[in-house]
Order: sequence, then C-alpha cells, then structure tokens
Amino acid sequence: MDQKQKVVLAVGIGAAALLGAAAAYKLYKKSNQMKTSKQLVKGWKACGVVSQLHIFPIKSCHGIEVEEADAQKMGLVSGELQDRSFMVYNETNNFLHARLHPTMVLIKISVSDNKVELTAPNSGSITFSIPSESETEKQVKVRVWGDEVTAFDCGDQVSQWLSQYIFQKDSGARLAHLSYPEVSPRVVKSKLGHPWMTPKDAGLFSDLTPFHLLSVESANDLNSRVDGLEISTSYFRPTITVSGCQRPYEEDDWRFVRIGEQAIFRYVKGCDRCVLTTIDPATGIKDPDLEPLRTLRKYRLAEDPVLRRAIGESPLLGINLSLEQSGRIRIGDVVYVGQL
Repeated sequence: MDQKQKVVLAVGIGAAALLGAAAAYKLYKKSNQMKTSKQLVKGWKACGVVSQLHIFPIKSCHGIEVEEADAQKMGLVSGELQDRSFMVYNETNNFLHARLHPTMVLIKISVSDNKVELTAPNSGSITFSIPSESETEKQVKVRVWGDEVTAFDCGDQVSQWLSQYIFQKDSGARLAHLSYPEVSPRVVKSKLGHPWMTPKDAGLFSDLTPFHLLSVESANDLNSRVDGLEISTSYFRPTITVSGCQRPYEEDDWRFVRIGEQAIFRYVKGCDRCVLTTIDPATGIKDPDLEPLRTLRKYRLAEDPVLRRAIGESPLLGINLSLEQSGRIRIGDVVYVGQL
C-alpha cells in the first residue's frame, strides 16, 4: 500500500468513526425527547472528585476559586458572580483577550451589592455599578469570535482605567456586561470532526461552551514532560477541576458527567489549546519557549485525521461541556461518568 492509499484509508476510518459517534448522538437526542439524560444514561461510575471550582467573571481575566456554585445553562454562578458575564472590548467592538494582552490575566474582580471593584498591579482600583439592563442607551453590540451579542457598557471611568492598564493611554478598552440569559445569544457553527456539538452549546462570552473540565492527573502528566517550568491546572483556566482519576487524559472518553446528585453535563468536544496556555497566571508573562504548548504538540495532537484537518496543530487537553441538567456542585462532590 503506497502513502497516498494509507492517507485515504486513515481519513476513511476517521470519517467512519465520526459518523458512528454522530449516529449515537442522534439516537440519544431522539430518545431524550421522552427521557432525561439521567434516566437514559445507564451505569454511572464514580471516576473522581471535584477538587477546584473557578469562576472567571471577566473573559481573559483573573479567576475566583469558590467552594460551591450553581451550574446554570450559561455557566457557573456563585452569589453575584457569573462566569464570563463581563467582557473587555475595543474601539471596533471586538473582544480583547490575554493572547495579545497577557497582563489581562492579572485583573482581579470582586462584586458585592451590584458594585464591582477591579484591581491590577500598579494600577490601584476602580469601583463602578453594574449597568441596569433597563438603560437602553448603554446597549452595545459586541463581538466574540465573530458572534454578535447585545450587552451593556459599564461606563467611561472603568474604560479609562482598563485602557491605562492595557494600553497606557486613556482610550482603547471598554467593558461590557450581560446578566445570564436563559438561552445563549450565540449559535455554535458546526465544525467537521465534532459530532457531539449542537448549535445551542455556546456560552455567553466564553470561547465556546460554558464549562471546561480538566483532571489534575492530566495536568500532572504534562508537568512531568516539561523541563524547567511548574505547570498547574490554572494555566488552562478550567471551571471544573477533577482529581482522583485512574489515569491521565481519562476525561477524553467521558460523554456524560454527573456531579453530585443533580448537575449533568454533556461532552461537546476536546478542548484544543492555544497560546493562552503559555501565560503564567501568577505573573502575566508569556513563556519564551511557548511552554507548555510546545510539549503538548509533541503528543496531544488529534489522532483522527478528520478532526486534525479541522483544528490543525492545536493540541487537546481537557474537555468542553454543555449543561444537560442544572444543579448545585461543590468541592468534594463525587464525579460520575456515564456512557450511552
């Protein structure tokens, strides 16, 4: 068999596997019209425990660790904190992110009684009120990965503060906010190689889905392969961190995840990683050797040729999840995994 025939065979096998997964998911959706996923998925198996929960109220900024949170359709909620319900945007209304502006990861937020305080190194603090969604004059259409979302601008004072911190000038950055809607204003575009993805799987301002799960065991295995750099799960900004798995990368095979007694999540796709993973969350400094991304590319590229064509050289680590059933989740909760 020559090289061309081998490539054709590999692509054919990959396509067949994806078609099989797509058929299984179509069967699940058809069955799920009459049953909840908790009833449909059999043989829940304990595979670990929740070791950390993080909410990132502002996209690309510092995360807040919480002991417990409500898993809602748009993301994790704890008190007045909603995951990625704020987004920094520029003068053309496109989102700003830490891939290009690494020190954004050092911007910290606290929210109390509808008042927001932001702090950052060498920048002091700024306090402002969350805009009321009845103030239609504050409506602004912002874009995240090309998707347009109508949100509410947080005002000129915080704009000047953010602009000074990010650009060292008085303009260039503004802050938008939107309280969680019942349904995402964004529609997921179908992508070859992701048969479990549906148009309704998008979060509000997250890159894709509202939930990202990563196991400590996967991060530890990666850490053992990287020289001279201490890698923790925080480099990858998961909302749900799990420990106690039997092997690294076990989460790759999880299709339904139940945490505690109520919250149920559905696998959407493996999380393809980008240059954001090379930014130290404690310092905001990008690794000059592009670690750990460079090491991940050595052994975590997509094996399936169809998926590889879709995501290129982006390695996979962790999984993106969508919510099937809401519920309260806590650190220490058992994580159960079920298959169709």
